[in-house]
Amino acid sequence: MRLAIPDTVRRIPIDNPSLAIREFAAILGELRDLPSATADLEPIATEAVETAVREGAFLMAVVTPPAAAPAVLTGVVIEVPPSWDADTAESLRDAMEDVGGPDVRETVTLETGLGTAVVAQRVPGPEQARERRALTVQLQAFIPEPGTGRMLLLTLACPSTDGWAAHQEVFARLVTSAQPDDAPVDAPVEVPEPEPEREPVAAAPARRRHAPVADEESFEEHTYQV
Repeated sequence: MRLAIPDTVRRIPIDNPSLAIREFAAILGELRDLPSATADLEPIATEAVETAVREGAFLMAVVTPPAAAPAVLTGVVIEVPPSWDADTAESLRDAMEDVGGPDVRETVTLETGLGTAVVAQRVPGPEQARERRALTVQLQAFIPEPGTGRMLLLTLACPSTDGWAAHQEVFARLVTSAQPDDAPVDAPVEVPEPEPEREPVAAAPARRRHAPVADEESFEEHTYQV
């Protein structure tokens, strides 16, 4: 599977954890305008990288669209039935809405070069606040790789809603750029660059699920800075 990675997605060498920690800490220092504090940020970077490795991530990146809070992108390979089709995608979408958790607020399907992908948006509510869990807004995409018995789970997580629309756009373009390994490319690169211009992505109608929450317990009242 190939994905078009834009410049706003800065990959971390997750296959080399020690280097990944140093690079992630350096990016954090740059984002905070504290490059000299890189060493002090290594404990934060260590926790993030070790968590990604523990969860089986082979892809990790920091996503920094203009005028948006930084977010972390991870990619994990999971097993799926080999006969993935549109009906399977709809079944997964239904399951996400039914048992995906109270923070699943919206789902949508997107067409890729590999088939139908399912995308879920997670927005924490009072349940997460009461349990003192990390209050991060997330996008998750399940991208199939037909005939292989596996799919890619992409997760973008951000501790703030600042510039969330920009993150949604970057994530949608990333998902719809998925192509098979043998797809023709202009240059023999592992991850091709995205096309400069792209037609608007056609998506199935989104399903939204709203839950009444008190203002003091809503996500908007609990945002944090990366």
